[in-house]
Amino acid sequence: QKGRHAGCCILYMRAGRSASEGWETNLPPLDLLSFVLEKDTSQLVPGVHMRQTGGVRGVHFSSPHTSMSVPSSQLLVNCNLFPKEFSIVVTLKVTPITLKKKERGVKKTEERVSVGSERSCSELLQGQLWFNPLRKALYLCDGTVWITVLEGKKPRLDYVLEHQVLTTSSETHDVEVFQVPGIGLMAAMAHRSTASGSALYLWTRKGFQLYQNITTQKALAWRHFSVGKRTFLVVSNSEGRPKETDVSVIYKWSKRRKQFVHFQTLQTHCAQDWEAFKINKQTYLAVANHRQGNNNHTIDSVIYKWNMLTKSFEVYQMLPTTGAYDWEFFTVGPYHFLVVANAFDGVTTSVDSAIYVWVNGSFQVFQTIKTFCATDWEMFKIGSRVFLVVANGHRYQGNGPGRYAINSTIYELDMNGQMFVRFQDIITYSAVDWEFFSLGEEHFLVVLWFDFSSLIVFRWQGYEGFVPVHWIPTIGCSDWEFV
Repeated sequence: QKGRHAGCCILYMRAGRSASEGWETNLPPLDLLSFVLEKDTSQLVPGVHMRQTGGVRGVHFSSPHTSMSVPSSQLLVNCNLFPKEFSIVVTLKVTPITLKKKERGVKKTEERVSVGSERSCSELLQGQLWFNPLRKALYLCDGTVWITVLEGKKPRLDYVLEHQVLTTSSETHDVEVFQVPGIGLMAAMAHRSTASGSALYLWTRKGFQLYQNITTQKALAWRHFSVGKRTFLVVSNSEGRPKETDVSVIYKWSKRRKQFVHFQTLQTHCAQDWEAFKINKQTYLAVANHRQGNNNHTIDSVIYKWNMLTKSFEVYQMLPTTGAYDWEFFTVGPYHFLVVANAFDGVTTSVDSAIYVWVNGSFQVFQTIKTFCATDWEMFKIGSRVFLVVANGHRYQGNGPGRYAINSTIYELDMNGQMFVRFQDIITYSAVDWEFFSLGEEHFLVVLWFDFSSLIVFRWQGYEGFVPVHWIPTIGCSDWEFV
């Protein structure tokens, strides 16, 4: 109701009925806010604010502007029962029953809508609405049972089917899926074991099949990239051979031998991740150096550039990092960004992670964000909106107790303010990885938790942000790749 009284009201019709009879609606679900709210949340009209409390994100109205009016005539045709100053949130039509005259009318309720897993219906909850995010359905408690009010009819990703199980020779930290021209789809597994090395798989009619083993030293990540028509793989080795310094290795695809062969060795320090990117047709590699020795976490991570003359990568720029875990490169219009996930300074996990922007041939600090053992950044776009989500793994200070159940945060790029601002907090338990993907017009985020029994799939719900819709059982999963 948009009038003198601030707040939100749900309109519904109530009638005497038996539990076996159902409610029906002849109207599709409507997102009424989309009629009047700006898609850009920074442009909301006066009196309208985005709020988040208790894990729920919504819109708060306080003396909204007249432009927020939604006459019912825009939604209901040839209907004179509702005054124009009311906004219809849900309309219901009861077909099996002829209503008595005194029961025909509009009632208002200030009962909140509960959201979550299934719960019991009782007389105390009579008139209470309950939304089940997994079924995408709205229910009404009649005092005895939950009655279906609205049910989503669009096809939804409400489950994931297991397609193939790969038995690896060692604990696997990372999967990189990529195409090799003329060969097909390949997957590189980063194995912890130094004895068996890491494995490359090739996609066949029977699924992924072992194709090649590559010697690695406690590999943590692979990154695929190309320079012209040449195809490369670079591995993050977190440990060197006995009495040797840490080195990471670049491999090149040999068309003659039809396998990856050693190409170049680069000195690294407990390398956690590589990022490959191009700026102005030039190819760069960025390594996330985690620590030097056992205690020195405040060290430089390195950006390498491909030298066309020497046909090799050379040091281009050094960036100070603090227990770096991950690099993420992305482009917004003409601007190039590189964000680092800093995890630990030797004392605390409460450190600043940095977003760099490319200016005059080098990266400069664009913004710093406080993170807590940040292990991953994922950039994604929905329409024209640009987001960054961080995986916060662990809140730890000195010798005190650590906290693993903490918020991981989604940030949105404010084009006017030229900075990333907090968009949504999602409670996670030692998060290690985020993966964004889209299916048609649906957008999803997957979060992985270290040594936890399941991962969670979140679906984009517009003004609600991302909401959990599915849980997938796992065993200590550390990486998710959408193919």
